[in-house]
Amino acid sequence: MENLFRGKSGRSLFVLLCLAAYLIGISPHLIHWFTAGSPPDALVWNMTHYHVSYPEYGFLRRGLLGTAMAPLLAPLTDGGGAEYAVMLGLDLGLMLVLIWLAMRFFLREDGVPGQGWILAALILSPVGFVQLGYDAGRLDHVNFVLAAIAVLCALRGWSIAAGALMLVAVLVHEAALFYAVPVVTVLAWRIRFRLRDAWFAALPPLAAALALVIWGGTEADLSATLPEEVALAASVWTRDLLEPARGFPPVHYLIAAYFAAVPLFLLWTHYRLARTRPDLLFLAPFAALALFALGVDYGRWTQLVFFAVLLVIAAGPPLGRARGMDLDPLPARAVILPWLLPLGPIGIAVLYPFIPWVV
Repeated sequence: MENLFRGKSGRSLFVLLCLAAYLIGISPHLIHWFTAGSPPDALVWNMTHYHVSYPEYGFLRRGLLGTAMAPLLAPLTDGGGAEYAVMLGLDLGLMLVLIWLAMRFFLREDGVPGQGWILAALILSPVGFVQLGYDAGRLDHVNFVLAAIAVLCALRGWSIAAGALMLVAVLVHEAALFYAVPVVTVLAWRIRFRLRDAWFAALPPLAAALALVIWGGTEADLSATLPEEVALAASVWTRDLLEPARGFPPVHYLIAAYFAAVPLFLLWTHYRLARTRPDLLFLAPFAALALFALGVDYGRWTQLVFFAVLLVIAAGPPLGRARGMDLDPLPARAVILPWLLPLGPIGIAVLYPFIPWVV
């Protein structure tokens, strides 16, 4: 597929297709908004996080972005269209950065095997840009950009900068501790085999995570103090760390397991192409699997696993590996073909929201 995107016109086509996938993902929310006259719950949920800030609520988890955005949102009507325009505008800007990063890493002229499959996954797969559109405004999207920049810093030996970015990411959303921090930490060590680089990258986000465990919770009901129009996610800050499974049908868990396993399989084919034995960097994305035990957003977790794997593959050349995968054997392609089916986004807690009869 990478041959389709050769040259300037090909790159423009790639950008358009990624944006089209993003638009397809967000379109049900926009249609609901225009027909019902009010934003859908999915957007209200994400907007709630933009209203939780340190000056108003103290040191709470997920409070950094709300603190940074507070001066911009303060003069706007709570839950009004202008606030959502800011949130969605920021999200679209983040998507453009991610598209540029995807082109930088995977739209190459060197013809590395398997790159076309990565591009296809970003455009077609339920965990690609269509999922990013469906979950527009999620704090994860900020952290995707921060993690990619942290990887670039780690590859240049700037471990302190990488650690600082990961500290910010954990304060934006603590899930980064599982899918981004392990990859960045191992990369910081692996690039020069210096343990202190790993510590520089790991200690700031670990300290932030510890601070969140000790001081980042609250027993107060934020729904009583948040504006009524944007209080849907108020329970996030008072609920238990572990969310029990909701009794989904078995097919739900099978699909989630498959979508989590395929990126790890692609990672193995990446190492196989380079004829390299699995190492600590190979194991780093596996840390994201812990999220499946911590919460029920199984669809979302599968995208985080995929993103962690993309970070490892993107970092390949400085470590002596091409940014590709060995998918020549027919069984390998058969494994990932169902994963690429354009069935809409993978969803959050309920999988395949565009085709509810699957679950």
